[in-house]
Amino acid sequence: MSDIDLRHGFDINFRVGIPMADGAIYSPDKALFEVLAPHFGLEPSDYGRTFTTRGETFRIMAINPNRTKYPISVERVADARGFKFTAENVAMYLCASGE
Repeated sequence: MSDIDLRHGFDINFRVGIPMADGAIYSPDKALFEVLAPHFGLEPSDYGRTFTTRGETFRIMAINPNRTKYPISVERVADARGFKFTAENVAMYLCASGE
């Protein structure tokens, strides 16, 4: 066991999609976002929108109501790395982007 290098690791994630009648894939994250968005000062249609801050572009991916300080999950478009933002900052960045 001592010869195993424990400095590196990896995670395996699976995401299952359920096809709907119109051919679109049902997304539990999107459905939850659409329900919770108004409670966080966002619009249901903000799911998947992008905004730019500090020269980097991010895409809105989810809301986690259990994270009271940083409930909005986003991914950096350049490399799909996940980040957490406050709802107030996301709303401000969306207004500034004018999309």
